[in-house]
Amino acid sequence: MIDRQAMANDLQQARQARMEAQAANSEVEELIWQVQHVRLGRQRIVFSIAGFDQEPDGPTH
Repeated sequence: MIDRQAMANDLQQARQARMEAQAANSEVEELIWQVQHVRLGRQRIVFSIAGFDQEPDGPTH
């Protein structure tokens, strides 16, 4: 027997996953455009690693 409710749930999850993937793709395309159109001397691209930006939690004796 076909479980129509399970099929509807799976379809909704697939739609949500597609929308999230499209949003992520749009963000990546925007970042690529920004990197490709950098004018040196006017803009700077700063890369950082979060682990190196944090202060130590306390003395490390």
